[in-house]
This record gives sequence, C-alpha cells and structure tokens, in this order.
Amino acid sequence: MAAAVLTELPAFADRLTERGAAEEQAFYARGDRVAPADMRQSFMDNARSALVLMTEGFGTRADWIAAPLATGRRRAEQGVPLEAVLHLFRLGTELLWEMLLAAARRRSPDELAEFVDSVMVLWQATDRVSTAMVEGYRSRESRLQAQANRRRERLVRALVEGRGADPAVAAEAEAELGLPAHGRYAVVLVGCDLAEDVGPVPGLAALGVRVVAAPYRDRVVWLAELGGVTAGRLAELLAPHLQHRAGLSGEVDGLAELGIAYRLAELALHTQAPDAPGPALLDDRLPEALVVASPRLAHRLAARTLGRVLDLEDEERRVLLDTLRAWFRADRSPTRAGELLYCHRNTVLNRLRKLEQLTGASLEDDRHQLCCRLALMAHDHLRRT
Repeated sequence: MAAAVLTELPAFADRLTERGAAEEQAFYARGDRVAPADMRQSFMDNARSALVLMTEGFGTRADWIAAPLATGRRRAEQGVPLEAVLHLFRLGTELLWEMLLAAARRRSPDELAEFVDSVMVLWQATDRVSTAMVEGYRSRESRLQAQANRRRERLVRALVEGRGADPAVAAEAEAELGLPAHGRYAVVLVGCDLAEDVGPVPGLAALGVRVVAAPYRDRVVWLAELGGVTAGRLAELLAPHLQHRAGLSGEVDGLAELGIAYRLAELALHTQAPDAPGPALLDDRLPEALVVASPRLAHRLAARTLGRVLDLEDEERRVLLDTLRAWFRADRSPTRAGELLYCHRNTVLNRLRKLEQLTGASLEDDRHQLCCRLALMAHDHLRRT
C-alpha cells in the first residue's frame, strides 16, 4: 500500500496544502517567511521519508532522515512555531492513513485485513519522521538562540561601556534589541551568579517597560526603557521579585547616556549591604553614593571626623557609634535615643559628651554633625568591604 501511495505524492501534497490552509492559520500567516512551494515540497519529502521506512524497513536505509531534519531546521530559521509544524505533521499522518486505506480497499478482503493488522507500521514511521523534524528544529533553534544571545551581550556591553552615542551602535540596538535611540532609560545591575535565572518581572510589559538583560562581567545588567513609569516606580515593581542585591540608576536620556547610568547603578549597588536583597535606587541613596564613590576619601573622612573613637576597644567603640547613630535617628533627642537603645537619657548624654571629647568638636556644630553622619556611612561601608 505504501509503495502505491508513493506514486501519488503530488496529490497528497495538494490535499495537505488545502487542509493545512484551513486548519493551521498560525503557519500560513507566515507566508512571507515560508514560500508555498517550500511548504508543498516539504510535505512531499517528509511523506516520502515515512513511506520509505514503511516499504524498506527501519534498519535498511538512513537517508530518510535528511528531509525531516532539513524541514525542522528551515522552520526554526523562518520563525514558525514548532507547534504549528507538528500540527501539519499530524494532518499529514491522517491524510497518509486515508490514502493508504483507500489503496487497501481497492485490494482483496484478505489484503485489506492484512493491511489493517499491520497499520502500526504507519504510526511508527510517522513518529520517527516527526521526531527527526523536532530534533532538527531544536538543534537549529538552540544555535540561533545562542547567536542571538551573543549579539545581545555584545550590544549590551557596547551600550554600558558608553558607545550608545555611536549612530551605528544605536541603529543596531534598535534593530536587534528594540531599544530606540531616544527615550527614558534606567540601568539595573543585579549582583548574582550568572548561572542563576533573573527572569522577566510580571506586569512590566503592560506598563510599557521594555527590559533587555545580559550578563556583564560578574553580574547581570538590565537595560530598562521606562515607558510610562519612573525609576522609583520601577524599583517598587522589582522589589518583590529580586532575591539578590541590585543597584538601580536614576533616569537618563537615550542610549547615549546608558554608560553613565551603568556607573550610577554600580554606585547604587555598592551602597547595598551584602545581606540586603532587592533594588537600591541611587536617588534614594545619594549621600551613601558620595561616600562609596571614593573609598580613599571615605576612609580619610571617617578617620578625621571620628578621630580617637576609632582607636577604642571594639566594644566601647561600638557602643559610642551606636549611640551616635541612634541620636541622629531620633532627631538629636537624647530621650528618644535612649528609648531606641534601651537606656536612660543621661546615659546617652554622657556618651555624647565622651564623643565630643574624643573628636574634639561639638555636636551642636552643624558642619560637624554633617561630617559625623557621612563618617558613620563611610565607617559602615569600609567595614563591609
């Protein structure tokens, strides 16, 4: 029966083309990518492969696999969904069954019965052809995805290194990444292992936010076109989904300023404590960013401002610095600072006087207060790093 149907392949291809057009619109909507002649030829080639397996056996010839492998590769390159291709393969199997059965019915009753008893060969053959097609599709899809990933990583690297002002780079970024040269952008720098998945955040696309992510150095960088949201709103949207430390730059104008945004995001990331996941928005941490931007100046500021306090034994130094922090948090109220520290206000006052003696400056002096606040930030940052 299979040998008989082999002579009817043109009619098979015509009927499958007609049936496929009616049932698989997702495939035929891509007529600009898949020429009708290509589809019709692939129908014939893959049906021939199945019929060859049926007529000559599964272990005698290997050339049957070339057609389904080639079909899978081409459809992956053309961007046709695998589900659509498999649907057409299933339609082709049904049509082969109809044609084989019609050929069998033209034979004697004994031959028809023998055909029905051996019809499992059809399903085995078409399954092998479909499996080979999927193999070709997946292998080419993986290769194309790897190439796309390399292009994306190369472009993201160029943009965060400040080459977005180059018209050629900007044009390629718009074509490959869908990022317009002019727009509102922010950079998110995620401090995580590159092997970990920091996948898309739900809801961003609905707000017009487009994110392109790629590994860069030992981190993952996200280029975010902000759409209709602010950088602050983006931080709020990211917070429930980021399980890692992240730095978020403020808003910048266009691809040309993404290099600046990357450096700002890096500063924001450095202000984040190692055990504090979630995004640190630079605009909310500008004093801390000033400190971490220059470690040498931060060290000098802490040493000059806190003076002999830093030379004390660990426990005494910790008590005095914790008292100073609590006093600032309490808006310089000794009573409220004592509540934060679970001690009497007089104890707070005694510790503050000792701090003044050790630093040689009055805590009533506005400039000294500013220096103390920055020195505490510098001391905490240097201790962490």
